[in-house]
Amino acid sequence: MAKRDHSLDGLERTAVGAWNIIGNEWAVELLRLAIARNSASHAYLLTGLPNIGKATLALHIAQALNCEHNNGDVCGECRACKRIAKGNFPDVRIVGLAEQAAQQKASESVKTRLGIDTVREWQADIALRPYEGRRRVFIMHDAETMTEQAANALLKTLEEPPPFATLILVANSAGDLLPTITSRCHVLKLRPVPRQQVTKALIERWQIAPADAAIVAAWSAGRIGWAATVAQSPDLLQARAEQLESLIELPSKPLVERFKWAESWSKANRERDELFAMLELWQVWWRDVLLTAAGTQQGLINIDRVEDLQALARLPLPAIHKTLKGINDAVTQIRENVSPQLALEGVLLNLAGAKG
Repeated sequence: MAKRDHSLDGLERTAVGAWNIIGNEWAVELLRLAIARNSASHAYLLTGLPNIGKATLALHIAQALNCEHNNGDVCGECRACKRIAKGNFPDVRIVGLAEQAAQQKASESVKTRLGIDTVREWQADIALRPYEGRRRVFIMHDAETMTEQAANALLKTLEEPPPFATLILVANSAGDLLPTITSRCHVLKLRPVPRQQVTKALIERWQIAPADAAIVAAWSAGRIGWAATVAQSPDLLQARAEQLESLIELPSKPLVERFKWAESWSKANRERDELFAMLELWQVWWRDVLLTAAGTQQGLINIDRVEDLQALARLPLPAIHKTLKGINDAVTQIRENVSPQLALEGVLLNLAGAKG
């Protein structure tokens, strides 16, 4: 698993006197006022879609809690703000699957869950008083992947947190965590950023041509982090287009070739994140087919492939529903450690419009 980049790039670079976060203004204002009034919670749980801005917001909370101006804002200019942005502030500690993988031996297989050793190491740091800042801030990405042992160990810290520490858990969904953990956190569920707001940001911040910005904003489905990343990486846009094309072509291929495709995905030793990203792209495509079949283009993600969507929308509606359900089931199965090849083959057997 690739190491997580904790630095703040174009999206995350703060402006003087402002958090400068795109979307979810309600969450920013709530946090800013709480920090300014010295009434911030001892623990926050940030949830929402992947790449929606949770990691960015977590770092901004850490900055606001330690900014030398101490007014609830993020100045972006003081020593604390700059060092937190660069990932080298001693009172901000970050853990997650990427950090856990970075500490593993090369001979060890990459773990897909946060283990108790990772949590215990984190806890040992929590007990230490601030070295340079006002508060120690501990950010845990991928919190929903904690083992039961790890979650129970963390629960003890949440029940009796040090008065100088703030814990920030980051997860895609609160439902995947123990209820006893979520009940001890202030939960902030981030919402998708409106498409027009994403488009405007792409044009103004990253100088993307308006037509291209509209397409990327649609593809992002409100995930500003994803939009910002691909806007600065044309190769990622090309890779997405090529991957979508291969998925669209699958129904036209014989079953044996479809199964070879599933086998190649299984044996290529791809990271789980890459596999889930492909499945998400597949889900979005067939959701767009379903919307088109229902006679609406409102909310379409693949706005540049309307003709292809209209062609598939002529398929029997039950077959479209069955395909989409099959992909959703495959995601669940793979998360439960079912073989990716078996899960993908299950989808391919019932793919709408496919040859025998």
